[in-house]
Amino acid sequence: MGIAHKIYQLNNQRMLKRTISAIPGGDLSNVQTSRHDRMQRRPIASVIGYSLPTTEVMATLIEEYFDSVHWFSLVIFEPRFRSKFESVRDGLAFPSQKSFLLLLSSILGMAAWYKSHKDSPDGDHSGEDLQHWASALVQGAGSQLVDLMDDSSIASVQTCILLGSYYVYHGKPNLSFALLGATTKTAQALGLHRQTSSGTAESIEERKRVWWTIYTWDRFASVTYGRPLGINDKDCNVEMPLDMAECRQFRAGTVVGTDNSICYSTYQRELNRIYIIASPVIEMIYGIRTVGSSKEIAGLQYTRHIMKVTEKLWHWRNSLPSHLVLDLTQDYALDLSAPAKVHRLQALSLQLTFDNLLIITQRPFLAQQVDHLFKNPHGDAHSSATHSPIDVLDGTHPSPVQAPSASGSNTNLQLSTTEQWWHAALRTSKVTEMPHLAQLATETHLVAFLAINLFNSAIVMVVLALSDPLSDRAQEVKRTITRIFRLQEVLGKRTTLSVQSNVVLKDVIHMLLQREAEAILAPVTASQVPTTEHTQPRSIPSDQHLMSVEDTLRLPLQFPFEHISGLSQSRVDNSADRFQRLNESLASVQRAFPFGIDGVQASNVTGANWDPSAGPDQVSGTNTQPWAETAFSDQNIEGYSLEQPYDESGVDLSNNGLYWFWDSIWNDTRP
Repeated sequence: MGIAHKIYQLNNQRMLKRTISAIPGGDLSNVQTSRHDRMQRRPIASVIGYSLPTTEVMATLIEEYFDSVHWFSLVIFEPRFRSKFESVRDGLAFPSQKSFLLLLSSILGMAAWYKSHKDSPDGDHSGEDLQHWASALVQGAGSQLVDLMDDSSIASVQTCILLGSYYVYHGKPNLSFALLGATTKTAQALGLHRQTSSGTAESIEERKRVWWTIYTWDRFASVTYGRPLGINDKDCNVEMPLDMAECRQFRAGTVVGTDNSICYSTYQRELNRIYIIASPVIEMIYGIRTVGSSKEIAGLQYTRHIMKVTEKLWHWRNSLPSHLVLDLTQDYALDLSAPAKVHRLQALSLQLTFDNLLIITQRPFLAQQVDHLFKNPHGDAHSSATHSPIDVLDGTHPSPVQAPSASGSNTNLQLSTTEQWWHAALRTSKVTEMPHLAQLATETHLVAFLAINLFNSAIVMVVLALSDPLSDRAQEVKRTITRIFRLQEVLGKRTTLSVQSNVVLKDVIHMLLQREAEAILAPVTASQVPTTEHTQPRSIPSDQHLMSVEDTLRLPLQFPFEHISGLSQSRVDNSADRFQRLNESLASVQRAFPFGIDGVQASNVTGANWDPSAGPDQVSGTNTQPWAETAFSDQNIEGYSLEQPYDESGVDLSNNGLYWFWDSIWNDTRP
């Protein structure tokens, strides 16, 4: 079709005089909207099939949209959107404006949903049934998804993006994921992934914003669902959005100017940057090309790659503009200006994204650790000339990074992987100590994103606490997870995701308390008496009742390694012991997750049914081996491959939505 266009141009003819929409690529570019006479404008209801609110209510809801959604996801560009809105403000529109009207409907519906959940709704429109409008407007736009995707316009792409974000945050993640794929292909058909110099400055800026929103959505979906990326960085050359102020006021008589404008786009540019940094690791972990090729991405080379990306993430964090840096020691002040409120929320969003990526990108280390521990059960790998994953994870050869502490000050820290996990989870949980900021976040589109990350941080901390249930850190975890659980209860009024997260958290909390009790009441055995390089092993009678008081009190406040693993090995070094317990704690947490698709338990990597009431050392059913030995048996170690449940068509049923990254095996090898 491109060549055909060129041929027609040789004779100064325009090919689009005829209908060629059935040909792929026939009318996706240079579509000329015919000039309609004003008499051809119709009531909006006759164009989209349902009514919109009054003009006054629409203006109020658009302002609510800017306060609740736009700062978080810059799908629209205010100057372009404003001009289109003004053209339909009188309630009439051309049929060719249907996609924009559906975009407007989505914006109004999302705004009505958030406004209806605020404690103090605007008194001027308290008589409006905002919950009815929220449901009717979003459903009205969603019912015409097929027409939207067939339209292939900027407005149709914008509408699909908004509906996708609404679905993923309000209980329909599978629909959102499918919609992402369709939106990406529609955007590529429009050439949004390529930089263009044609058109007005405003239209170019709008195209950039739309594409980068899809790009970050694709990255977020990959780490959320554990699936391959849908956009290749090498296929895109779109420039970053510019810093441009936008006016959030749409009521009649509003004068657009710098006094009532806010710059939102710096946030979008920084969000783009962090996902670009993390993309190589995301692609490596979830890419199709890495399935079944563990040897290529395991070992020191992969470790160095992860550490390099970690350093880049910290460099990004330390180079953020000051207004987008979240101060974890100071709560949100109620008397802040409108721009300051927006930037405070954007800073929180960036901090949550940063810490979540730190956790995700370093998750594969644990799978490598399982393999290393079983191949070197006696810890003799430390004498090797090369460094094992333990060395790097334990901080023996870490890469120094500039990491801010919880107080916000910068300190040179050399953090092991588990410490990176711990500090990232702890920073995320700090929002529970800032009630004003948390309240502000619950009233915006950040609410479900906050819920996801709070859930992730709680699971990380529980895993670390389970590996050493009597440590000071474990006690801190119990206090922190209490605050997270209570905040999630409040967030549950806004998003179903929080309600379901707390169902899982209840189970893992019970597991943590049970493990703590078992550690306290664990039997005392002589083999637990610690020795150091300066002391000789004591000759202790086989009768454990004859142990001295001193020897008894020297026992570590944790499970004996043999008790946890159920493995027959004489002795392992302290670091191997610690990381073995960490992996087994993670496997234990997996069993607390609910059932996945078609009743297959997403966390069950052994094929046995786990009974929470039976304790962590037992699994119900025919398999009665110790739980850790069952989860990590010798026959399942090669290639980090455990048996995963598949349906008759070979589809992996083990990934349970947002819980995917707690799977024991991250590269999901398949015969």
